[in-house]
Amino acid sequence: MKVQSLIQSHSSAAPQPGVPEGESLQDFTPRILQTYMVGVFVAINALRDAYCLVEGPDCIHMKTQFVQGNHDWFSTLTSVSGYHRVANTALHPVHMTASRENQIEEMLIRLARHETTSCVMLTSMPMAFITGADYERICRDVAELTSKEVIHIPGKSLSGDWLDGYAETLLALAKQMKFSTTPKQAKDPKKVAIVGYCYDRNEGDHRANVEHLRAMLTAMGTEVVSIWLEGQDFKDLDKISEAGTILSFPYARRAARIVAKRTGAKLMECELPFGLDATERWLLQVGAALGLEAQAQEVIDAELARVVPALEWIIPFVFQNRRFGYVGDPHLVRGFKEIAETLGARLSFAAITDTATHLGTLVADFAGQVPLRVDPTTEALRKFVQEHVRDDKISLMVSNNSGCGLAESAALVEFGFPSMYAHALYDRPFLGFKGFLAFVDTLANTSRQFELAQSIVAMSAGPKGGSDAPGAVPMEKCLSGACGDCA
Repeated sequence: MKVQSLIQSHSSAAPQPGVPEGESLQDFTPRILQTYMVGVFVAINALRDAYCLVEGPDCIHMKTQFVQGNHDWFSTLTSVSGYHRVANTALHPVHMTASRENQIEEMLIRLARHETTSCVMLTSMPMAFITGADYERICRDVAELTSKEVIHIPGKSLSGDWLDGYAETLLALAKQMKFSTTPKQAKDPKKVAIVGYCYDRNEGDHRANVEHLRAMLTAMGTEVVSIWLEGQDFKDLDKISEAGTILSFPYARRAARIVAKRTGAKLMECELPFGLDATERWLLQVGAALGLEAQAQEVIDAELARVVPALEWIIPFVFQNRRFGYVGDPHLVRGFKEIAETLGARLSFAAITDTATHLGTLVADFAGQVPLRVDPTTEALRKFVQEHVRDDKISLMVSNNSGCGLAESAALVEFGFPSMYAHALYDRPFLGFKGFLAFVDTLANTSRQFELAQSIVAMSAGPKGGSDAPGAVPMEKCLSGACGDCA
């Protein structure tokens, strides 16, 4: 009885010390966030000829499936040939007390000497990292022996999520890879590069994003020499050393700073151009810094002249006064809030499926406007989403795979990482002006299709809950207009 009363007292409505708001001491469901190693694999997947060796158990191979064949239908992390781009040392706890450096070095040499390999990266699971193997020395030795670049990615799985894994991989590249130019060489500021683009899959949405970003910057008079990352070969990363201006995107700020310092380029921190307002601000920022304000405005005017007329009917008839919800990473939610407002709708809640370290000023910026839930457990996310969908009468929710199935009464657009059920087999951006139009097109079509599905269900049920109830109109007559009730 004492135990039972103690449990009840600790699971009361009052907040408990150390327990995030909205959770209880009895909530043992896992957290939603994707792991650090998954983020490393996302980055490896974005470099066509890079290979990764993970010091850890064989089960690490299964983590590739968060990307391969699920989020990215064009992923090349694994191969039917058996020669995968992610390998592991199959480390077992009984071997952890012995020296493993020779074995690691041998595996790295085998990977580096393969004819398809341009770069090998080495990282580790926490069980291996804590034993203190000298990974950086091993990488230097293998690089000298094979004349291939060998990059060490610190194993931070205990302290980071997938956003950290992606950012740390780019940071390791920025610190360790060889650049062909030095800070002493003069750089043209109109040669620009982007560092911190999140190329989380090789499908048409991200291919089209980088193409559109390049096109807009080129149209205003710059030359885009490199984008980290964009699904390129490893050797193409070196083109960034030609840039006189580094445009830093939020997915890898530290890497951008290191690249700018090593190459002598000017650093410019930018927001993600997601939505009309954000894209316009981005182009004006770049234009002002490079003396291309007039050219930037011309690009903006031309793009808006193409985009805005397409919104004439859908804003009042599809989106006006609607309420949206969001589940996903913190770097996309600002743009989505502005997109909702551009459409005459309102963002009613946002759940961030990453740790609070990535929020920046988001909590302060959304205070009093949008309720936030950060790094929730599975159960806490379910309660948070369903409460707001019900109370705020949400009509549409944009969510990564974590929110799928949580809001049956709202239309769902799966978006962000990971997306298991929404893919892009053709070029369909979501950033920039073109991306805004494509994204809004998806929102509109999904909303209308959901309304149609709901109306069919309602008509099938009839006025008293069944198609065979007295007074019910058969669905086929209703759809054809044969009943005459709507005349």
